[in-house]
Amino acid sequence: MGKSKKVGLALGGGAALGASHIGVLRYLEENNYEVTHIAGTSVGALVGGAYACGVSIGEMIRFARRARWTSLTRPSIPRLGLFTNERLRDQVRRLVDDKRFDETNVPFAAIACSLISGQEIVIHEGSLVDAILASCAIPGLFEPFDTGEDLLCDGGVVNQVPDDVVWGMGAGRVIAVDLISNVTGNERPDNLFGVFYKSLNILMKRTMCYRPDTEVIYPDTTGFLTTDLKNYRTLISIGYHAAQETLSK
Repeated sequence: MGKSKKVGLALGGGAALGASHIGVLRYLEENNYEVTHIAGTSVGALVGGAYACGVSIGEMIRFARRARWTSLTRPSIPRLGLFTNERLRDQVRRLVDDKRFDETNVPFAAIACSLISGQEIVIHEGSLVDAILASCAIPGLFEPFDTGEDLLCDGGVVNQVPDDVVWGMGAGRVIAVDLISNVTGNERPDNLFGVFYKSLNILMKRTMCYRPDTEVIYPDTTGFLTTDLKNYRTLISIGYHAAQETLSK
């Protein structure tokens, strides 16, 4: 008896490498998989949240094609981060509108970290835009998301690929997509973003672990920078073929 094609997805962080998630989703659609649950961290929350509320693969590709750091960031007077979330908020809203968690087609959760308690925060209610911004708020670069009671930052600090969350949501089969295990090699950061991302990726790689029954897709992102948004087409193809190789075994 073959494996069930009803799957929950855990989509990991990785900034520009997140285009690989689009390729994975395309493979799943073309091969008649049914996505039952999604949890995402950082760019995984962006792609996962969009997919959960019905954004098509084509729309995601157009979003990736338009993406530029100048359209996603705006310098701030440094207090809690070098950049405000205003431009990123505008772009995320263009993708998911003003949808809320109870309006998604697929149950979804976004992972953030509390800068006050240090605990993992699993967001599964309220505004999708707010949740995605919180999950993407890279410490030191973007201002943390202020809920009024807490300050939230990038979920990769505590749970880079949240397969455990997807299991806890009730999925019967979980597929995780790990974007950074192949990255923290000899890539040389070439700007401030790169230094932040590379440092975080090194730390996160050392703490990552998966449940034994989680199937993990590792797109071959070796040599790609997490800050380079120009390679989205290649990364989509890499994600597609990684999914094909892993899931056809």
